[in-house]
Amino acid sequence: MGETDRVGQAIDLRGTPIRATRLAAAIRDPADSLVIAPQPTPVYDHLEPIRPGMEFDCRVALAAAGRSLGLESPHATAIARLERRIESIDLETPNLRAARRRAAEAGTDVAALEEQVARTSGRVNARQEADLPVEELEERLAALTRELTEAETEAIAAREALSRAESEAAAARDDRADRLSLVDRRENRRRAAREWFLDVLAGPFERALQGLPIGAEPAPPSDYTGPSQEAALAIARIADLAAPVVLVDGPFEIPVTARAGLDAPVILARV
Repeated sequence: MGETDRVGQAIDLRGTPIRATRLAAAIRDPADSLVIAPQPTPVYDHLEPIRPGMEFDCRVALAAAGRSLGLESPHATAIARLERRIESIDLETPNLRAARRRAAEAGTDVAALEEQVARTSGRVNARQEADLPVEELEERLAALTRELTEAETEAIAAREALSRAESEAAAARDDRADRLSLVDRRENRRRAAREWFLDVLAGPFERALQGLPIGAEPAPPSDYTGPSQEAALAIARIADLAAPVVLVDGPFEIPVTARAGLDAPVILARV
């Protein structure tokens, strides 16, 4: 950070031009040398940076906090199994429009050649009956007949390709329906997992609120109605973040008290 280089687990950068969002992004990016720190656990995604009025889903963040502590809900295996099944479904849809166009064009070509063959054959017969030379017409008829045979072969192939594409499209529709059903089941399991974490971590969450210098009334997460920033601070206190927490306008005047209050490395920053 050049002239503002800081080292330690309790850092105050409020007097620098570096914004909190920039710091949080640098912490998440191992290639960014602005902040050199351990890579954050997934719960960090819900806590970057912690600031007044932040958008915050307490249930989702609490579940991530529980997983950072090594907790696993009874639904984890089922969720992983559903994820694998969802990922195994190929949603690629065959190009029916192209297959239909090919079949239609092939059919048109066959019809046109059949007409030419019939017309040329009629002219050959008429000239034979009139005892007139037919060599050139017979050569033309033979060439048209070869073209017709090739066109008929292409038409058969086009119809077969269209039939396959239609079958694949029907199977793709079934796959999409199956995938939607699996996604619904996975989301139900995820909700159940969040409820499990909500119950298991209710006590730690309430105690974390009690241990912070904030105005929110301590309550289990299911009953919590206070500011999102204070809920985020409570979750930061109980989670294993690995990386520094970036705080904006929090209840801590100095970084050392923030470090002690959250039991985690802290960077105080400006908006």
